[in-house]
Parts: sequence; C-alpha cells; structure tokens
Amino acid sequence: MPGTARDIAGMNQETASLRKSQASVSEPDTLATPGHSFRRRWSLLFLSYLPFYFVGWLFRKPGTFEVVASCLAAAGFLALFWKIWRQNGRPHLWQVLAIFGIGVSLSPFYTGWSVYTIYSMSFAARLMPRRRAVQTMVALEVLLLLVGLWLDRNAWPNWFAGLIFGAITGFGALMQADVERKNQELSVAHEEVRALATMAERERISRDLHDLLGHTLTLVAVKAELAARLVSRDAEAAEREMQAVAAAAREALSEVRVAVVGMKGASLAFELDKARQALTAAGIIAEISTVTIDGYPGQEAVLAMALREGVTNVIRHSGATRCEISLRPSGSNLVLSIIDNGKGGRLVEGSGLKGMRARLAAIGGALEIKSDRKGAQLVAAAPLEAVQ
Repeated sequence: MPGTARDIAGMNQETASLRKSQASVSEPDTLATPGHSFRRRWSLLFLSYLPFYFVGWLFRKPGTFEVVASCLAAAGFLALFWKIWRQNGRPHLWQVLAIFGIGVSLSPFYTGWSVYTIYSMSFAARLMPRRRAVQTMVALEVLLLLVGLWLDRNAWPNWFAGLIFGAITGFGALMQADVERKNQELSVAHEEVRALATMAERERISRDLHDLLGHTLTLVAVKAELAARLVSRDAEAAEREMQAVAAAAREALSEVRVAVVGMKGASLAFELDKARQALTAAGIIAEISTVTIDGYPGQEAVLAMALREGVTNVIRHSGATRCEISLRPSGSNLVLSIIDNGKGGRLVEGSGLKGMRARLAAIGGALEIKSDRKGAQLVAAAPLEAVQ
C-alpha cells in the first residue's frame, strides 16, 4: 500500500524529530555557578588592581627592606589568589584574613597597601553562608578603623581609600554574589520546570497513544476476525472488511501524529460513527442518541477520547450484546454515558480509564463508573465553559 508506506516514512521522520526535541529538553544545560562566573569575569580584572600598590614608588625611592617586604607580600597574595581561583572563587575565612593581614602589615610604608584590604573585602563577600560574609566584612571594616588610630598622618590617604573603597567593593561584590546565587537557583528551578513539563508531556502522549491504538487495534482485530469468517462464504465481503482494516491502519498512523503534537479538534461525530462500526463488527447492537455541541471544542475533544476508550472496553471486556451511548446537557455539564448489558462485576481500572480521568479532571470534569451483574455504566461529565 503506497499510502501506508508514505505514512510510515512520515512517522519515522516525526519520531526522530520528537526524540531530538526530547533530548534537548531532558538534558539540561550546565548550570553557571558563582565560581565559574568568578573565573570568567573577575580573575584578570582583580589582578589588574595589584599594580596600584607600587604607584607611590613613582614619586619616591623605596628602601631595600620595603622592596623585599613588598615583593614577598605580593608573592604571598598571588599564591592565595591562585588558591582561591582553584577553589572556584570560594575563599576560606583564613585566606580572607591572611590577605587583610598582608595589607595591614605593609601599612607603615607609604604605598598603596590598602589594595590588599580591598581585595580581602571583595573575597569576604564570597564567604558562605551569606551571614558569615556580612559579619566578616563588618569586622574587617572595624579593624581597619582601629588601624587608622595608630597610623601616621601621612598614611591616612591610603587608609581612608581602603576604608571607603573596601566597603564599596565588598558590598558591591556581596550584591553580585547574591545575584549569581539567585540566578543559579532560577536556573535550577527552570530545569525542574522543564523536567516536569517533559514528564507531563510524555504521560499525555502515553495516555493518548493507549486510547488511540487500543481502539484502532481492537477494531482491526474484530474486522480481521470477521473477514476470516467471511472468506469461505463471501469473498467480496471479506475483501471489504480487509480494506476497512487497511483504512483503519492508515487512520491510526495519522492519529498517532496528532497525539504526538497534542490532541486537538477530535470530533465526537467521527468517533460516534467509528463506535457504531466497531460495535456492529463485534456483533453488539449500538443504540446512539446525541445532541450537537458545536462551540465547545475542548469538551468535544475530551469526550471523544472518553467515548473511544469506553467503546473499546465494551468490545474487549464486557461480553455485551447491546450498548447504549448518549450525550446530553445536564445542568452546567455535558454528560456522556455508555451503558452495556455485559457481565459487569468487579472493575479494575487500567491506564486507559486513569488517562480518561486525568483528561476530564484537567478541564474540571469528572468520571463515574458503575459495574454490576446487569452490566456496566460509564458516565463522563465535562463543564460547558469553553476550554482553551
């Protein structure tokens, strides 16, 4: 059948596309942590401030001891900086205090020693938890105030710069760290939402495929059995039944494609006609009475799927000889009822009925099922408000 071959090829292409889209949804991007952000945006920028320490040497000649002490301090700072960088920008408290100590120890020299205290404030803002970061920053500012009490007046410009710019840099870095943490939390929440949406979509597709294929395969099985019985008595009738089987298979392919992108526009009139054909082919008398429900596409789609699943269950499990199907308004609801005179008895809900309940619940509807020795009754109610 060329048409069926083309349908199968189209389904293969759509399945591959669906797998790619699910892979892109299911595999979250690597989250940007504050440490990665620190490496990317701040490492070189931070180091660019270090030369400010030596600006004072442009206006005076430093002594040998000052040069040695300054070089050793710079080497110690770079070692600490490298260590913090290797820790993804997350310093330990002792490292923050060590950098602050380097700056204070150089304060007797008329250099830009406050560069180190500013560095320590910036690193303190990245301590965890946030409360410790704030407490450390405040403590460092207080210590710097106390240092200013015994400094020579000539050292006050550097001290004052360290006090002011340290506070600005530290609390600015704290705000930046807060933003990065919030962004990370939002990224995690976004990935969770995407994962939940993917899971919900997979469950929807699973429910729809169960109902679609369950009904269609039941119809195919019934008609194939009928054709097998007719082939020896009426070859033409058997051929018609097999043609109907082929048409049902092609229709199933189209319906599966619709299910993959979402059940939209399912027609009750079409499903009622298919239900009548399937019941008749199974030797069950179909008594159908309905009203027109134009203007309620959301309810029609859900009730059409409920009708499909209900009729499939009657054919498969009930052993009934008669099935009554009715659709009528009742109060603020549209009510679909399917009643059979089958064997009834204890009912165990499978995935089909559970999927039906989920669809009805999604639009504010409800499902009731009764089963006894006289048969089974399924009642699906959908609200009359239009579903978007």
